[in-house]
Formats: sequence, structure tokens, C-alpha cells
Amino acid sequence: MRRETVIMKGDFAAHEVCVLRAAGRSKYRKSAGNLTAALVATTALVFPGMAHAAEQSPPAATAAPQPAADNGGLQEIIVTAQKRFENLQKVPIAVVAITAKDAAIRGLTGTQALTAAIPGLIITSPANVGNPYLRGVGSNLFDPSAEQGVAMYVDGVYIAAPQSTIFNFNNIQDVQVLYGPQGTLFGRNATGGVIQITTMRPSATPHLDLNVGYGNYQDVTASGYLAGGLAPNLTADFAALYENQGKGFGRNLTLNRTEDQQAVGNISLRSKVVFQPAPDTTFTLSGDYAHTVSTNAYQKPQGVISPIDGTTTYPGPFNSTNDHYNRDQVETGGVSLRYDQKIGSLTLMNLISYRKTKVKYDLDNDVTNLPVVNVRLDPSQHNISEELQLSGPDSGKFKWIVGAYYFNSVGAYDDVAFFLANGSSIPIPYNNQQKAISYAGFGQATLEVAPATELTAGLRYTTETQSYSQTYPAPAASVPTSQPAQQTFNKLTWRLALKHDFTDDISAYASYNRGFKSGGYNLRLPGNAFLPETLDAYEVGIKTELFDRHLRLNVDGFFYNDKNVQVLTSVLGGTFTTNAAAAHIKGIEASFEGAITREFHVSGGISVQHGEYTSYPNGPRLDQNGQVLPSIDLTGNQTIVTPPESGTITASYNLDLGNNGRLQPSVTYVYNAGFFWQPDNRLTQPAYSLVNASLLWTSASKQIDARLWVKNLTNATYYVARLGVKSLGDVQEQAAPRTFGITVGVHLQ
Repeated sequence: MRRETVIMKGDFAAHEVCVLRAAGRSKYRKSAGNLTAALVATTALVFPGMAHAAEQSPPAATAAPQPAADNGGLQEIIVTAQKRFENLQKVPIAVVAITAKDAAIRGLTGTQALTAAIPGLIITSPANVGNPYLRGVGSNLFDPSAEQGVAMYVDGVYIAAPQSTIFNFNNIQDVQVLYGPQGTLFGRNATGGVIQITTMRPSATPHLDLNVGYGNYQDVTASGYLAGGLAPNLTADFAALYENQGKGFGRNLTLNRTEDQQAVGNISLRSKVVFQPAPDTTFTLSGDYAHTVSTNAYQKPQGVISPIDGTTTYPGPFNSTNDHYNRDQVETGGVSLRYDQKIGSLTLMNLISYRKTKVKYDLDNDVTNLPVVNVRLDPSQHNISEELQLSGPDSGKFKWIVGAYYFNSVGAYDDVAFFLANGSSIPIPYNNQQKAISYAGFGQATLEVAPATELTAGLRYTTETQSYSQTYPAPAASVPTSQPAQQTFNKLTWRLALKHDFTDDISAYASYNRGFKSGGYNLRLPGNAFLPETLDAYEVGIKTELFDRHLRLNVDGFFYNDKNVQVLTSVLGGTFTTNAAAAHIKGIEASFEGAITREFHVSGGISVQHGEYTSYPNGPRLDQNGQVLPSIDLTGNQTIVTPPESGTITASYNLDLGNNGRLQPSVTYVYNAGFFWQPDNRLTQPAYSLVNASLLWTSASKQIDARLWVKNLTNATYYVARLGVKSLGDVQEQAAPRTFGITVGVHLQ
């Protein structure tokens, strides 16, 4: 039997696709370290439209085994959820792995699209900030200093600024989503989980991919990827993405302008240079830059009476009546240098990075046609991080890793401008900022305590100091100010997991994990400090591969004890953050993938969960018109963004047309039972269903392909943000309607 193994290396330097002999299967499953000896060819999976694999020299490769007949079973996937090479089915963590091929089939073009493939994942975006929730755990904070509860990493680099977590892919290699607190190996604000995105590694063989697309709403996209060798042992690549939506989903009825454009001349650039001066030494220099603009605007829901002008005008789907044009411009980028060194049986890794994000956000804050509170905010964030790891062999009865992590961040609002009725503005140069310096040391080890049974234990100790300062110029001395403030957190987090392999195809695990999310200061409400959020997670799971690897079925159950839950409340012109005392979330999940025939595959998952606040006295409440109601005990209310049921299923078919190429139709169905947006459980997201479909044709030479696609086929109504705002009332922003188009690609090497 011929087996294809997809290596999903997460933040590792190399990416390979291996072919293993069936004879080595049992031995491989007992020792992931034997993977290195089985490498026979290395390629880089390419994002949708980039169908050709990029060659890659395998580390310490030996002679290639001879492939046997293919029975049409599922590919074996190797992930790095524990920062070493492991079979997805042997990792005692709930993980969903998406290869570039998966992304192509499902039309997963960016981070927000991941919700169509990850059960229990929801990404909201108030004020165009990406707020991921996993199993009901996340964060709705959107200051530039407010990091998320589901941590995002790109090529091992932590993406701290919440304004930088929504982006489209332009050279993705793979995505791994880890459920639950990852308080040991990742640590940084990973209470809900981790989203790892890995980009392609440049090949020595010249390689070129070009893709252009056009869709309704005058949507134009163009992307390119170029890779090749610059000199012996030196390779480089360059990826570029251009996006422009000429017509918005709606209109500003007051200004008679198109609105709700998701991209206005957006440009994303990324490059990677790999230097391997010796077989055991690798340097990887990476850089990226993105300039994005969108024109999304809030609107009043039906029936809401504005306390600003007393109207109940609902402008219709995607429309607004604002007198000031909303525009969100984000410039973000960074550079990183990674050093990998083999020292005998040990591996040393050092990754240092710098990232910066700067935003210009024009906002009609009163959401009316009156010039009451029209502002420009200039949030910014920059950080330096460094991670050092030393690890032992991936194989054997004892596997270990130790490391240290340093993080230095500044998040700030640099300026604010108020716009007048005549269009002029009054600038107020001020600076509200939070500085955070964090140090952490960690270690994790896995010991085979009995045949086919492993115990994993890990600890991480973090110390973090945050300081808040506020500076106004002399002319604004009448504006209320606050004294500089400082707070320090010292947190010990851990992981315990017991795993047993009943057979080569069936394993089970139980784990106990603790993670924490840093506290902080609310930059738009001086003096508003909040505490760290701590989450204890208990999980059991079973992972199976059945019917000669034609069905992969994984099931898990979890219970969360969440303390000091951070909750944001909006007011006209700002926000404040409080800590709900405690919450419990429990649920059951299942993910599956089936090769029904060699040509017909299905995959997906379901999530059933329930979350409630177990202690939340004096909870804030507003009515739909923004009037403050007496505080009440919200104990027993459901936690926010926690749908009781959600799920997704994708069916795809691979039709060989011989000399006429290959045709691949695909349909994805997504269901969400709805949830509450705020702890008082008044503002809801009703249940909704989405249908996405595509038809991919690839030429026999694989040098040309074309893809017809449609998203939200039934034009379902759902929202990316709904807020109750003090002194303003409810506001909302609707998610994208039905979109469709065509993408054509050319691939040369």
C-alpha cells in the first residue's frame, strides 16, 4: 500500500510530503522520529491555484523506499502541535489540520473563511478587528494593546495586534488549529487555543504561479508567487496579492456613496530567504507587509430609537445613513530571523521577530446623519519577541523540550481628530499607551510509562509587567487625565496528558491544562484596569482511523472553568472592560474525514456546547436604545459567542478527464445555531446556514487551472458584529452576502 504523509510543520523551518512504505507503518506510528529516515521527496503545498509542489531538500534523508499500490485511503498528516513531528492521530490534543489542498477545495481564502472548516470556531470583527472564539472562549476587546484569547501565529511568530488578525492568504502552506489552552509550549494569551499558519518555503527549482480573479461587486484579485535558487544553499521566494472591490455591499444613503467594501486597493507582500550553509544549520529570514483599506460601517437595527436624533430609521441591509464616511486603513508588517541547528541528537532553535501595525480609522461614532461624534482614531502597536528552544529527539521513550520566551509590546492611540459639520477637523494630539514586558520559561516532556502509554507533563512560568500612561497637550488640560499606572502578573500554567494506543489505528487521551490571558488597561477609558483571565480545561478524546484508513473519526469532550472572564462594554466614544467572576463551558466535538471512493471525499465536524456564567453579580445592562438599566445578577446567563450547536461538512469529487485534465466539484455546508453577543443575553445572532460551492478544472499538464466559486449561495443573513452601546443604542454590521466569481491560474516551473 502506498501512503502519502502530509507534513504540517507549523512553525518548523521545512515542509515536506513523504511517501512511506506500508511495511514501515507500525514502526513509524510508534516513533515519529523514524519519519526522517523515510523521507523520499520533499515538496511545498501551494495555496489554491498554485497546484505544483516546490522541491525541498529533506533533512538527513536516506534512500527512498519503493512505493506500493495505492488503495485510495486517507493521507497521514504530521503536525507540530507539540513542537515536534507527530502523527495527527497520536497527538493528545484536539487539532484540526488544513492543508493547502484542503483550502483549495473549500475556498478558504483568508482567516475569516476558516470558520467554514473549523467546528466551534467563530471570528467576529467589531471595528474591523479580528476576534476569534474557539469553544466559546475568546475576546471582544479591540484596543491595539488588547491581545486575543485565541492566539495566532504565522511561521512561528505571534501576531499580537488584533487589527492584524484578519487577512487573506497569498502563499499558505498549511493551517493547524489547536483547541483549548496551550499554556505550556505557546503560552502567550492562548486560553482558547492557537491558530498556526505556515507559509511556503522557497524551492531551489525556479517556480512561478500567477492567478487572477473577478467576482460580483466588481471584485478583482491578482496574486503571484516566485521562488528559486539564488546561489548554492541559498533560496528565496516572493509572494504578492492585490485585491480591490469596486462596488460595496451597500450604500451610504446620506452621502450617496458605495459602502461596505472589503478591499480598496489592498496589497500584501511576503518574502522568505533560506540559507543552509551546512546540512545541520539553517537560517530563515522572513518579511511581510500589507496595506489594506475597507469601508465598513455600522447601522441601526430595525426598531431601535436613536437617542441622538430620535429616529427609528433602518437603512436596509448593508446601508447606512452616516454623515461621515467610514474608512479603515491598516498598515502592518514585520521581519523575523530564525536559526535552526542540529547538535548531535539535540535541536536548537532561536526565533526573533519585530512587528508593527498602524491604523487610521475614520468613524461616524454616533451612527446618524448628524455631525455629533465623527472621529479619526490612530491606534498603533509594535512588538519585539524572541523564543529560544532546545529539544531532544522526536523518537524514543523520553521526548522533551525546554525554552524561554521574551515579549516587549507597546499599544497606543497616538492621535484623535473630531470632524465638524463643514468637513474640517479639530486634531487633538495625545497618547494613551500600554507597555508590556513579559518573560517566560517553559518545559515539557513525554515519557512512555507503559507499553503504548505515554504521560506528558509541562510547566510554564510567566512574569509580565504592564504600564499605562496618558499624555495630553497643554491646550487640552481640561480633558480628564489619569496618573500613570503599573501592574505585574506572575502566572504558572501547565499541561498534563495521558495517552494510550489501543491499536495502530485507535488511541485515547485525557488531559488537564491551565492557560491565562493577560490583564491590561483600557486605553479609551483612563483608569480602567482589568485582571488576567485564567482557564482550567479538562478534556478526554478518542482518535480513530477505520476501514483500512478510509475513515478518520475523532471525538472529544471538554469542561472549562474560566475565572475572571474579561468582558467589554461599549459606550459612546469609548469602551470599558470588567471581569465576570467565573464561567463554565462544556461540550462534545467530532471531526471526520472519509474517502468514500478514490474520487469521492467528505470531511467536516460538529460541535455541541453549553456555556454559562457561574458567578456574575452586578452585571451591566442596556436596552436596545442605549439606556442604562439597573445592574442585575447575570449568573446563569449564557456566555457570549457560544452557539449550542455548530458544524460543517464538505463533499468533493475528483473526476479524471484524461487528456482534457481534471474536474473537481465541491460543496460545503455550514450551520450555526446562533448565540448571544453580550452577557445580558439580549442581543442575539439568530441561527443561520451557509452554502459554499466551487468547480475547479485543471489541465492535463497542470499548468493552467480555472475555478468557478460561490460563497453564501443562499444569501443568508448573519453578522460579524452586533453591539449594545451606552447612550447610542444597538448597532450592527452584516456579514458578506452571496458572492461569486472565477479565478484563473498559470503555473510554470
